[in-house]
Formats: sequence, structure tokens, C-alpha cells
Amino acid sequence: MLTESKPFQTTPLSSVESERIAVIDALRGFSLMGIIVAHCSGQYLAGMSPPGYHPIFSTLDQWVNDWATYLTFGKFFTIFSFLFGLSFAIQMDSAATANRPFVGRTLWRLMILFAIGFTHSLFYSGDILRIYAVLGVFLVLLRKLNNRILLVLGLLLVFNAPLIVSRVQSQFVPPPTAAQVEAGKAQGAAFMQRAEAEFHIKQSGTLAEVVQMNASGGLVGTLFFQLFTGRLFITLGLFLLGLWVGRKRLFVDTSAHRQFFRKLLLWAGVLAAVSTGIWFRLTGGVLFGPPLAGWAGAVADTAFDVHQATLSAFYVAGVTLLFWQTRAAFLRSLVAVGRMGLTTYLSDSAFGVLVFLGYGLGQLGHLGIAASVGLGLAFFALQIPVSNWWLARYQFGPMEWLWRSLTYLKAQPWRKSRVGNGIDDVALNPQPLPPKA
Repeated sequence: MLTESKPFQTTPLSSVESERIAVIDALRGFSLMGIIVAHCSGQYLAGMSPPGYHPIFSTLDQWVNDWATYLTFGKFFTIFSFLFGLSFAIQMDSAATANRPFVGRTLWRLMILFAIGFTHSLFYSGDILRIYAVLGVFLVLLRKLNNRILLVLGLLLVFNAPLIVSRVQSQFVPPPTAAQVEAGKAQGAAFMQRAEAEFHIKQSGTLAEVVQMNASGGLVGTLFFQLFTGRLFITLGLFLLGLWVGRKRLFVDTSAHRQFFRKLLLWAGVLAAVSTGIWFRLTGGVLFGPPLAGWAGAVADTAFDVHQATLSAFYVAGVTLLFWQTRAAFLRSLVAVGRMGLTTYLSDSAFGVLVFLGYGLGQLGHLGIAASVGLGLAFFALQIPVSNWWLARYQFGPMEWLWRSLTYLKAQPWRKSRVGNGIDDVALNPQPLPPKA
């Protein structure tokens, strides 16, 4: 059975709607803070590192590396992706309320996002926007699924069900022959040689060399990583869960929704603790070590997938409740950063590649992890007042304005004095739309 979601009341924005969008923006800002920590702990390498790469020069470096890995790796992209699906729900209901075309404009907007992502990927190989643009098409195709199917399918994908099936199946496959073992070793050696060559280009190559490398193999490498780790499935699942949550309007502050997030905080915390314990018991807490064989490897990988999903849900529930119950000043300060989500994300990448890659300051492999993360947090802290200053004067961040103007094929007004009505259909952060002509 296919059902249309009930439209939001969006014109004009009520205080309830404004507060709902504010908590979503705060969550987006929080996720961007975690993303820059994760990227800085990896020194914006966004790829395999050679055996000689080990930028841990002190006990503090080791401590920061371990905690950044356990607490941020894969968790904040999860929140960012979930919010993409949630914004999609807001856009769809806004279009339905205002009787505006949705599918064609959304597909055009996704094409623009892919172009922005492709340009971004030439300078930083860890770009995620291209993947969002591609998977956004599936979100359009699946937008009419009823809520129960949407929830079940989203959860299955978020918990990496396709890879779980593959792991179980692999336990019943005959052991590889000697020829297959040798072929695997040869492939592994070739992969590591390619990874080492790419590392040295990133570490000391020119801008032209980095762009050429990323243009020739960046998308293939990204897709390989997405498929190998299951992130492609997880991201689509997060989009679907975001759409489901948007339909349920769970980010409207009510006593029932506060109770929902309290239960989510409790159960996500319990599952995160249990799954993390299982993963630690089997792997010793080594994330990028040699894969475990047999059922131990399958269980460890699945436990880590559960750890990723549930710890992310724990973060979302905790931040939402803090935002509603305490009106914490720090979380409120993140609203502007989140509203300028695309600008913030691309600015963070510009900072990272200019600090770590060879065509910038060339600190990849030379700067300790603690200093790397500290620089990232300092840059993010600078973005908070800059974003608040900007949005006190302008309706959109620079990249949001560009994306919006390309979407409508017309330069959009920036000044705060020309605010329109409704909710924006920009995928990374909803904002007011211009009046209909």
C-alpha cells in the first residue's frame, strides 16, 4: 500500500515549526563538529595508509586517536545522512502544501549537488555529496512507501543487513584453493601499492597531481569503499529513517516526543554498550587490524555495525533532549552552523586539505593526531561566530545561496530584509522559500 504523507503547516512558520527546524539545525551543526574531528584524526587522507604512516608521537596522540576513532568514526556521517532524509521529508511536505512541483525540481537539485560534489572531490577524495546525490534518486523513487515498510527497510539497511547476509553465507563457502589464495595476495599487494602511490601524491604532490589522481579514480575508489563497508546501504537506510521521522514529526517538542527520545536514549545506550563490548572482546579494540576469520569475524563486524548505528542514535537522542530541556547555549550556537550545512562542510574540507595535503602546508604524516584534532576543533569554533554573524545579515550561507540560485535558475535575494514564506527545499538544511511569483 502506498500512502502520501500529511503536509506540514508551513506558511507562515509558527513558533513550533521554527523550533522544530532549530533543533534539526543544531543536530546538523553537532554532526559537522564530529565530522571535522573524524576527518582531522585521519588527517584528511580519506584512503588507505601505507605501513610507514603512523602520526602518533606521544601518549596524548594515542589517547586522542583511540577516542576519536571509537566516538566519531562513522557516527557523525550517520547523523548527517539521517538529517538529509529528514530535510527531504520537510521539502516534500512543503511542496505539497504550497502546490509546487517536487519530483522534477528535486532531481534537478540532485544533479546540481552531484556537480558540486564532483568539483569538491577533485580536491578532497573523501567527498560524500556525490553519494548523496545518487542515493537521493532512490529516495525520490521510494518516497511513497507506507510508514511501516519505510521503517522496516530503513532499519534493515542501517544495520547493514546485506553485508550480514553475505557474512553468514561466507561461512558455508568452501575454503579457497591455493591458486585463489595467491591471486588474493597479488590483488592485495597491488592495492597496497596503489594506496601508497596515492598517499605520496597527497602528502607531497602538486595540486595538479592531486586533481588528476582524484579525477581518474576518485569516484571508483569512493564507490568501492562504500560497497565494501556497506556504507552505501547504511546511507540509504538513514535517508529512509529520516523520511519516516519527518512524517512522524518527532522533532516537534511535545511530552510524547520527549518520552520517545528518552526511551531511544536508554535503549540505544544499552545496545551501544553491549555491541561495543562484544566488538572489543573479539578484536581488542583494533579497528583497522587484520580481519578475523570465521564466525568470530562475522560477529565482530556485525557488532561494530550495531555499535555505529546505536551510538549515533544515542547522540541524536541526547542532543535533542538537551536542546529541548536545558536550552544549552552551546547547542543553540550550533544552529547557524547547521543552517549553513553545505558551506560548513565544504569550508571544513578546504581547511583540511590546505593544512594536510602537499599543495597546502603538507602536514599529512608530520603533525601528531592530538594537534590535528585540536586544529580542526579550533577552526570549527571559529565557524560558530562567523556563521551567526553571517546569518544575522543574510538568509543563506554562500554555498546554499549558489545551490538555491542554480535550482531556480535565478539569483536569489540574500538580504535578511527580504525573507519570504515557507520552508526551503534545499536538501541539507531547510530555510524560507521566496514568495511564489
